[in-house]
Amino acid sequence: MEEFLVAIMMMFVVLSLIPLYFWRRRVDSRLPHQHEEEPQGERVIRAGGNTRRMRRRPAASSASTSSAAVTVEEPLDGSDDEPAGDGYYTAKVSKKKEKKRQEREAQRQADEAAQDSRRSKQDRYEEMRRRKDEEREARERMLEEEAKAQKAKEEEAAVLDFEKWKGEFSVDAEGTTENEVQDGSQGLLFDFVEYIKKHKCVPLEDIAAEFKLRTQECINRITSLEDMGRLSGVMDDRGKYIYISLDEMKAVADYIKREGRVSIAHLASMSNQFIGLEPKSQSIEDISSIEDVTFG
Repeated sequence: MEEFLVAIMMMFVVLSLIPLYFWRRRVDSRLPHQHEEEPQGERVIRAGGNTRRMRRRPAASSASTSSAAVTVEEPLDGSDDEPAGDGYYTAKVSKKKEKKRQEREAQRQADEAAQDSRRSKQDRYEEMRRRKDEEREARERMLEEEAKAQKAKEEEAAVLDFEKWKGEFSVDAEGTTENEVQDGSQGLLFDFVEYIKKHKCVPLEDIAAEFKLRTQECINRITSLEDMGRLSGVMDDRGKYIYISLDEMKAVADYIKREGRVSIAHLASMSNQFIGLEPKSQSIEDISSIEDVTFG
C-alpha cells in the first residue's frame, strides 16, 4: 500500500515538472530576442530628450537569469546617462545665452531708435530756428532799406525845398549883381537862424509871420537847417520850437552819464537847469558859424 502511494506521488511530481520544463524552455528561447531588441529601444528613448530610459525586463525564473540581465543592462545605463545629462544642461545654458543676446540686441535697437528720434527732433528744431533767423534778418534788412530810402527821400525833399526857399529871395533894386543876390540870401538865412536862437522858445506861427511864410514851409525849413547842422532843437506838441545849443546838449549828456539811469520824467524836471528858455543875445561863436554859410 505504501509503495502504491509513493508511486502516485512520484507521478504527480513528474507531471508537475513537465509544465515547468516547457515554461523554462520557452523563457530561454525568448531571452536572446529580448537582448537584441533592447539597444533599439534604448536609441528610441534616448532621442526623446529629457526622459529617462526604461527597459522591460522579463521575469526570470531564477536568480541567475535576473542577475545576468541586470549585469548586461547596467553598463549601458552607466555609460549612456552621463552624456544625455550633459547635453540637456548644455542646451539649457545655450538657450539662456541666446535669450540674453536677444534681449541685448532688442535694447540696443531701442536705444538707437531713441537716439535717432532725438536727433530728428533736434534737426527739426535747428531748421525752424534757422528759418526764423532768416525771416527776421530779411525783415530787418527790408526795414533798414525802407528807412534808408525814406531818409534819402526826405533829404532830397529838404534840399529841393531849401533851393526853392533860396529862389524866393529877390532883390527889387535894378542892376543887382549875382554877388549881391547871394549876400542878400545869406543875410536872410542869418536872420532866420538868428531869430530862432535869440528867442530860444518861439511859436512856429510867429516865425512864419516874421518871414512871411506858411507854417508848414517854416517847419520844412527848420528841418532842412537841422539836417545841415545849422540848428538843433525840438518841436513840442504846442507848436513851439525850442532851440538847444550844443553846450546845453553836452550838459544833458554829461548829467545822464554821471547819474546812470535817468527817467524821462526826472530828466524833464531837470531840463530847466540845463536848457535856458529865456531869450538871450546871440553869442559871437554862433554868429561866426552862421557867417560861413554860402550858397552855390
